[in-house]
Amino acid sequence: MNKNLFEVIVVGTMSAGKSTMLNALIGKELLHSANEATTATITRIHDKDGENKFSGAAYNYENELIEKSRSIDFEVLKHWNTDPEIKLIEITGDIKTIYNTEAELVIYDLPGPNNSQDDNHENLTMEVIDNNEYGLIFYVLNATQIGVNDDRSLLEKIKNSLQKDNHKDIVFVLNKADQLDEEKGESLSAAIKNVEKYLTNIGFEQPKIIATSANMALLLQKLINQEDLSRRENMQISVCDFKTLSNLSESELLSINNFINESCQEYLVEENTSPEDKRTLQEKYYQMGFGAICYFLQKEINHYNHLAAESVSLDKLKVFIGQLIMYYLKKSTMI
Repeated sequence: MNKNLFEVIVVGTMSAGKSTMLNALIGKELLHSANEATTATITRIHDKDGENKFSGAAYNYENELIEKSRSIDFEVLKHWNTDPEIKLIEITGDIKTIYNTEAELVIYDLPGPNNSQDDNHENLTMEVIDNNEYGLIFYVLNATQIGVNDDRSLLEKIKNSLQKDNHKDIVFVLNKADQLDEEKGESLSAAIKNVEKYLTNIGFEQPKIIATSANMALLLQKLINQEDLSRRENMQISVCDFKTLSNLSESELLSINNFINESCQEYLVEENTSPEDKRTLQEKYYQMGFGAICYFLQKEINHYNHLAAESVSLDKLKVFIGQLIMYYLKKSTMI
């Protein structure tokens, strides 16, 4: 029997670390990240419990299959993301941090307003946000670059879109929070207050903000999966003492702590690794802000209401994106 789909949109500007955040959630370095403008590629990640590897397919403007791979990796996705003919990438595999209880998780990775070589890309992003039947947005912010114009322009449009549908929610991920320099007066608590003020001025009432270190979380996932780290990565882990902060309510924080405790107790232990080591690494992973991220996702999936949501099929999505891209291409040639 096919399960319902709970769809999530992840968006952020080029320097926010969105791909690193998704890799940390997935559990491996899979998605390509580059601090340079790329083509307007949308990536759809479908979580399938029990899959032992990730597979993928790439489609062009006309929704025709260009390439597919039964065992996808970082290099394949890097190639697909830099191919100007590819506009939609579909990935399927097991996101082990999430359990598909009442619905299967589907994540749409949308490049932010400054991620694309196409000036019309922000319009394309907003068309997807306005029309797709998702339930949650994760908006990734760079803790060291709050208030940039690229962020504000898109956030204002997202705010207007969310006002039309009270079933959709947004959570703000304040990434790279470990890079704040307290010796220069850049405290994390002050940064969260500044972000809260910034978002409130845009129109978001009581915005949910989670500080994260996606890079550290990804390194911890590598250790959990018994992958070798480079000397530089080992050094980063050894000196990192980051623990997340947020502006969440006391009841939400209590629920997150309960979720973390239950998840660490149930965590499956691989061979040749002691339960104590695995649990410690998992706890540290959650301390990077991913306890809250996983909690919000798991909560929505556990309480999914199929009567209140209608998922968009992959075929419909391909047609929709193809129509939008062709529209903006024609529009560009008329200017």
